[in-house]
Amino acid sequence: MKQFLLPRWYAGEPRISLSGGDFRHVVRVLRMRDGDALDAVDPRGGLYEMRIVRVGRAQCEVELSARPREPGSETSPSRTRDVRITLLQCLPKGRKIDLIVRQATEAGVGRIMLLVSEHAVVRPGEDDGRVDRLRRIAREALQQSGTPVLPEIEGPRDFASISGKDWGTPLLFHEKPLGEEPLHTLLAGRPHAVSLLVGPEGGLSGAEVDRARAAGFHPVHFATGVLRVETAATYALGAVMTILQERDAWIPVQEK
Repeated sequence: MKQFLLPRWYAGEPRISLSGGDFRHVVRVLRMRDGDALDAVDPRGGLYEMRIVRVGRAQCEVELSARPREPGSETSPSRTRDVRITLLQCLPKGRKIDLIVRQATEAGVGRIMLLVSEHAVVRPGEDDGRVDRLRRIAREALQQSGTPVLPEIEGPRDFASISGKDWGTPLLFHEKPLGEEPLHTLLAGRPHAVSLLVGPEGGLSGAEVDRARAAGFHPVHFATGVLRVETAATYALGAVMTILQERDAWIPVQEK
């Protein structure tokens, strides 16, 4: 479901003007004209009907009317919106992070923190335009997928920054079976937040695993082959989101 992401400054006005990149997206990408209507969402997830009033040369005027989402039309992220989902992604090589951010946005992640692990080639705090690019990718993904959540994107930060934080229910996805608690058990307590830590190519070092566990992260292992770094985050998010979405429908197994 395509939708338009309203500017961050939008505060509920019934009529606004769009210019710059927003104007180009509406007029040149979506090819909307006077009288056309489209779903729109504000940065907080509120849904609107947006109708084009007048298209000018460099800006367009639009009318906005708030409306609830129709019953049964919610995407899975909206059904778990009471749980704050954070993805802590160790930076992979090249542009693989682009796909990870796009897919995490589609899944409804509320926050993405980029981490610099031992196998990364970037330095903590290094500003090479990566975060701005990833924010644009997340915005495009939201507008294409219809998910109601635009994630915050932070970093890159040193791996040690995971210590001393409240991560809600923190999960460490690892290629080896380091823990005994199943994912269903870890998510059964109606957590207010869930954080997923995913390593880079080659995985985390032993020292990084120890640091994560000391910070409270619970190891989780999937009985699959070794997943590519751009697959691992999506696989983990899918498992977590499905369990959270269906937790009220869990049926205990009856012993015979």
